[in-house]
Amino acid sequence: MTERRLSKRGLALASTALVLAVALAGIGAAWVFATSSLSGLPKGPVLARAIERGKLVVGVRRYPRPAPPEAPTPPEPDGFDAALARQLAAALGVPLELVGLDPGAQETALREGRVDLLMAGVPAQSAPGIAAAPGSYDIGRGLVVALRRGKVQEASALRGASVCVGEGSGYAGAVSQRYGAQPRSYPSSVHAASAFMAGECAALAEDAEVLERLMRNEEWRFYKPLASDLRPPSEAAVRLPEGDAVSRDYLAAALRQWRADGTLDKARGARAGNLQLEITLLKDGFVCHS
Repeated sequence: MTERRLSKRGLALASTALVLAVALAGIGAAWVFATSSLSGLPKGPVLARAIERGKLVVGVRRYPRPAPPEAPTPPEPDGFDAALARQLAAALGVPLELVGLDPGAQETALREGRVDLLMAGVPAQSAPGIAAAPGSYDIGRGLVVALRRGKVQEASALRGASVCVGEGSGYAGAVSQRYGAQPRSYPSSVHAASAFMAGECAALAEDAEVLERLMRNEEWRFYKPLASDLRPPSEAAVRLPEGDAVSRDYLAAALRQWRADGTLDKARGARAGNLQLEITLLKDGFVCHS
């Protein structure tokens, strides 16, 4: 086996990536809210099987984190999906197993029973044999930004324009319905930001908290807010096999509780911090490997 030699700069970047990866992992795992009010609710067959098995298996989005070109990283589970899956497993009192899935494999994994549930953002379309618990776990308002001196200078100019979005983002539907824009999907919000900064899209749509943090950075002075207060027209639903109304109702109750007790807000804040760090890495020579 031949050894790959990294340049000094590559080694420094890799070390930075490792430190940040540890920090990001800590952000995603440091909090679990009380879930006692859910403990007395009935569980249907899907959740009952997970409890009997002693493990909840949840399918989530995955993507490679920014890394030096010489040392690409493998895809890892999305931190936002994982944080909420962790909350659900804690409520059920069982360990969690995360299964990172590409978009085309998510529904197949659920139908074949390889995962109990899917927590992977907004589905591209409704699918036969798959149900969704009422309520959304992606509740943030969105923002659209564009190049300060680019072709798109006002929201009305978004009609027909390309807008970068992350896979499973509800803002894809929002910019399409509200402005007639053409959303272009990428494996993650970091990939979407990278593509936007590279000029692949006229604008970028993302959670406002994420973009507002980035706009405070010096390197983002070339961009400006274009459209605010986007609301996803479709829900980031927890999906499960059809025919289990009891488990569906339990999941709906969990979503209501997380909205009421601040869990969703906490998860959004952690996600914003994660993405700010990951996107900031792009200016230091890190790249998003597809």
